[in-house]
Amino acid sequence: MQGLDRLFHARSVALVGLSADMGKMTGAPLGILRQTGFGGRIFPVNPRYTEVGGMPCWPSIDALPEAPDAALVMLAAARVPQAVRDCARKGIGAVVVLSSGFEETEEGHAHAAELAQVARETGIAVVGPNCEGVWSVPDRVILTFGTAAKREVLHQAPIAILSQSGAMAGAMARHLQDSGVGCAYVVSVGNETVLTVADYLQWCIGQGDVRVVALFIEGLRDGARLLRLVEEATAKGIRVVTLKAGNSAKGQEAAASHTGKMASPYAVYRDLLHAAGAIQVDSLTDLIDAAQVLSLLPTPPVRGEQGGVSVFSIPGGTRAMTADALEDHAVPLATFARHTVKALGEALPEFGGTENPTDLTGQVLSHPGLFDRCLDLIADDPHTEALIVQVANRGPRDVSERVELLGRVAARTAVPVITSFLGDSLPTSERLRLRAQGVVCARDPVEAARYLGWLWRARAVAQALPARSVAVPQPTTPPPRGWSQAATLLADCGIAIPAWRIVAEGEDAQAACRELHFPVAVKALPEDVDHKTELDLVRLNIGAQDLVATVAGIRSRLGQPGARVLVQEMDKGGVEVLLSALHNEDFGPVLAIGSGGIAAELDADVAYVALPTSPARVRQAIGRLKLAVRLRGWRGQPPADVDTLLAAACALGDRFLGLQGARELEINPLFVHPHGSKRVVAVDALVKT
Repeated sequence: MQGLDRLFHARSVALVGLSADMGKMTGAPLGILRQTGFGGRIFPVNPRYTEVGGMPCWPSIDALPEAPDAALVMLAAARVPQAVRDCARKGIGAVVVLSSGFEETEEGHAHAAELAQVARETGIAVVGPNCEGVWSVPDRVILTFGTAAKREVLHQAPIAILSQSGAMAGAMARHLQDSGVGCAYVVSVGNETVLTVADYLQWCIGQGDVRVVALFIEGLRDGARLLRLVEEATAKGIRVVTLKAGNSAKGQEAAASHTGKMASPYAVYRDLLHAAGAIQVDSLTDLIDAAQVLSLLPTPPVRGEQGGVSVFSIPGGTRAMTADALEDHAVPLATFARHTVKALGEALPEFGGTENPTDLTGQVLSHPGLFDRCLDLIADDPHTEALIVQVANRGPRDVSERVELLGRVAARTAVPVITSFLGDSLPTSERLRLRAQGVVCARDPVEAARYLGWLWRARAVAQALPARSVAVPQPTTPPPRGWSQAATLLADCGIAIPAWRIVAEGEDAQAACRELHFPVAVKALPEDVDHKTELDLVRLNIGAQDLVATVAGIRSRLGQPGARVLVQEMDKGGVEVLLSALHNEDFGPVLAIGSGGIAAELDADVAYVALPTSPARVRQAIGRLKLAVRLRGWRGQPPADVDTLLAAACALGDRFLGLQGARELEINPLFVHPHGSKRVVAVDALVKT
């Protein structure tokens, strides 16, 4: 963090490998620093020149007359590690490496390893390599070759951009600057050979001028840490907006070729980021829009069960569209108080609509003062948590004439105010006038509803982000070997196992199982084969008279005449649940929970939770699944014992964390018995190492 402080607040910079030709990528950074108003000292470093751009050019880093705060390195990959070592020896705090030719190429891995080693030995902060650089708008430290930074005026807003794609970082910064909104910090993280996106997020959280962090992610190397930082940011009122790319099979291939790492399945990212409090979007335009909306509009206040969005609407034709869009984004409509409906009815013609969303008709534009009167009535309703001002076909003019009025309403009510048009988009200057008054513009009601959906999501996570478990068991015990040890582990987690016996080679099956209650299940042992049902290695409801033949049949299908076979009492059943603890490449230990049984893979009704976890977090994850409906009692079935399921899930996760070398521990199905039984039952378990 100390190195990043020196970088983003640099008073002097070295440009290592700077070209005298500012038309080249290696020459552009000097022109950008000058154009954007950097007021500190600049030290070009290149032995080919004695002067660049009218400034002395130094032959080496060692020759510099002082130690700059930061350096921008633009050398061939093979020369970068030594240059960074020279920077550290000189006392430079941080280095931004624009050069490519590292992890993203087959031959560059050795250069990356050497660069990482230099950083470990010296402690210098290294951004990149293979990146487009960084922006610090407050201090005008713009260290990049990107064309998005080639501008004389920089606008500042409490927005930080952290991106694993240089092009995406530049695009977000360009749009925010072109719109006049601006940003505070931009980091193209590149290959993350030394510093990762989590490091920059940690730094941003510590700044007083960041309200929103926009994250573009392809894959993570320290996902567990990033989740903790998203939670920390959320707790401090900083909104983290994420766009995840590399979700399809082809998308993962593209991400790997671009960043040198393979992305994890999207479902894991989606669920874990959601649980940490992130606001997730699906497109670059949404990421840009969300950053603007969340950086300006306040969190909607909570005003009871009847609270929600109030709609001041001139056209009646948008009422249904607005209501539908708000429902799609899980944003409630306010129920107007009786006095509001009465006052609107007295003010409007008979053909107007006084219920929310309103139909105020064009009369509000024809009668002096009626627009203002109706707007005040709706904005001041005690259930108004946000306000949409929906204008009609002359909307741009109507809004431009009432910028100060809308600003006064926004300031007085302290609720989010959004003006919505019929496909229109105001000129930048008009949008900035509204923004200065705390008002955001949307092109239509659907866009307005999307904006409010982000605000309601931000409110929800600020209100109730369930605590995680703080105990992290250390892996000290070997994973269970075979069914017997697995059954003991499950019992220790509060998970019941139906009575069972193993029939060994040469053993009399009838005699071995005489204490069991029939009918029984007969199956191959989990250590011998996965997916037993698909391989026809499970037989259910077997009577005593058929036991010997069934055991022989299982051995025959296995192709192992001497195989041991598991015989188990049948469980009376309950709701079938898939419960699994596993190691994820990007996030580490993860709990998966969802609908179980033979349809688990087909339904894909599974949620993921970072480990260690808590019952509240598991309950929250289940709430987004179809499984939640089954657990509540479906088609006349009794409600399931969810509390016992939650306790068992957390206990299983903790035990998994304590296993050395275990990759996965799966129960499918886990039967959850009716509420009050305090009983969950596993009939199978799979352990992978």
